[in-house]
Amino acid sequence: MPLILAAIVHFVPVLARSKGPGKFIRLLPLIALLGGILVTSYFAFPQILPFAHYLGAAIIIIAVASLWYWACRLRSRAIGRPHPCLDWYLVAMLCLFIAIAAILIGYCIPSQRATLRLLHLHLNTLGFVGITALGTLQVLLPTAAQRPDPKVATRMHKHLKWAVAGTVIIACSAAWYPSAAWIGVLLLAIPLFGILKSWLRLYARDVFKVHGTAPALAAALCGYVITLVIGTAHAYHQPHFNPIATFIIAFLMPLVTGAVSYLLPLWLRPGQQTPWHQAARKHLGFGGGLRALIFMAGGVMVGLGHEIGWYLAVFATGTFLVQTLLLFMIVRV
Repeated sequence: MPLILAAIVHFVPVLARSKGPGKFIRLLPLIALLGGILVTSYFAFPQILPFAHYLGAAIIIIAVASLWYWACRLRSRAIGRPHPCLDWYLVAMLCLFIAIAAILIGYCIPSQRATLRLLHLHLNTLGFVGITALGTLQVLLPTAAQRPDPKVATRMHKHLKWAVAGTVIIACSAAWYPSAAWIGVLLLAIPLFGILKSWLRLYARDVFKVHGTAPALAAALCGYVITLVIGTAHAYHQPHFNPIATFIIAFLMPLVTGAVSYLLPLWLRPGQQTPWHQAARKHLGFGGGLRALIFMAGGVMVGLGHEIGWYLAVFATGTFLVQTLLLFMIVRV
């Protein structure tokens, strides 16, 4: 949550063509992290901190609501029409807000707690994380490939409604009517197919490389598709499948490593791009395509019930962490 909120704080002013965030806005991801720590502490020490989950949830709601209000203000004051990715971020934060509210309501209505937990889980993963990631991927990969996608804004504007409808239907069906989940999957397939079609037409040469950021970002999109397939099979025929593990390994890990390999040099040295930034990105992107394949293979294996996939994920994550640490020594910061 703090990682995604920090990314939103970073990108929203760019998308709205507005000034950067103030000190309070920059602190919101850390405030949300504090709320998350309190919630986690309750589950670890429920007798010592009996009300920590309520306090933590309230802090998270305040942080998310404040960030959402700030983004809405920037959107309304934008110079010209803001980029549609901003609307994807607003919807994603709304999903997180509803997901946390669902958990709190579940404590008040014990008979509905299990179903509201399922609603929370799907709005959190496919809603907050998924919609944010799909929006970011569509603007980040053209940036990493250094070739624009001329239709990205139009496509994102048209496809947001399908992404929202698909996510909400899957979340509600998981909670109350599982047999309707396939409708949500089909709706989500509309924006996914549009993204894949555009990327194969414009960036095929970049996404099939052994090294670089683009292969990791493309793998994240493929991992999202794999998660939907395994999740649908889990809902109907294979209860032992683990779509959450697939979501983490095949989708989140390629997304995070790919995004960090491109953005970390910018965060370390903001401002004008220099040969140092190019060298740092080349270093972090080394083996990016191979690492993405390992993540996808590990995600599929764990999702199908083979625990060895976790070892593949740990290996791929470990190599990236080593590369990141070596960045500070090889490419002088």
